Amino acid sequence: MRFLSPPLLRSALMLLLLGGLIAAMAQEEERPRKGKNKGKRTRRDAEEAVQRALPEELTKHFPIGREFKGVSIPSYEGDRLKSVMNADTVVRVDDQFLDLVNLVVHVYNGQGEPETTISMDEAAYDLIAGELASKTPSKIEQPRFTMTGEKMIYQTESQVARLVGNVRVIVPDASNMAPDFGFPGSAPATNKTP
Repeated sequence: MRFLSPPLLRSALMLLLLGGLIAAMAQEEERPRKGKNKGKRTRRDAEEAVQRALPEELTKHFPIGREFKGVSIPSYEGDRLKSVMNADTVVRVDDQFLDLVNLVVHVYNGQGEPETTISMDEAAYDLIAGELASKTPSKIEQPRFTMTGEKMIYQTESQVARLVGNVRVIVPDASNMAPDFGFPGSAPATNKTP
């Protein structure tokens, strides 16, 4: 199991999950349910949490069981494009889960140029727990490296992404990555470590 926490990856995945959606859902307090309205109250609480987290324009047009095709959601920081999340289909399975197919997130740098691409064929997003989990192998691509794993799990509250199972990192030109790390084919470190 490998832990990834570079700021760029955290930003991309956090934006992917529609920012405030997760924060509101993760902070939702669990209360014990009693009586005959237990199911109705749980459903109502989940709907209220989603409505607080997502803009009303999205929630009123996002019924359970409906498939949305060709979804593209940009994210901005001020007037600068930060990322674009594209999915061939998004389905709200129930009050708790979204299923995403062919999910690709493009993350842009400060100059508006594409910098990182995160892709997964199938993923599920837990609205209550604030967790995105791929159901298929996932890939993170940057000009400096490509990283793949059998599954990616991103927890929004801690802002930590994990690649699990058969994780591979491919560094095309290791000499430019970090000369002091002693990658094969790179020059040896010039300074001694204490």
